[in-house]
Amino acid sequence: MPIMDGIEATKKLRLMGITTMIVGITTPDDSEEYCKKIMKVGLDECYEKPLTKEILQSLVGKISSKV
Repeated sequence: MPIMDGIEATKKLRLMGITTMIVGITTPDDSEEYCKKIMKVGLDECYEKPLTKEILQSLVGKISSKV
């Protein structure tokens, strides 16, 4: 992201008291390590690009179950 990366954005959102689901989308090049780092600071789900129909359906199901 141009202004801050996903780790910093997630930290700031959690410090602001945001408790809703935060989902990250990353590139295949750095997905595994990056997802581990960002999950430690409060990310709920991390997916690798490109998103498929199946991934999106699964994500919608997870979001719907939390509402």
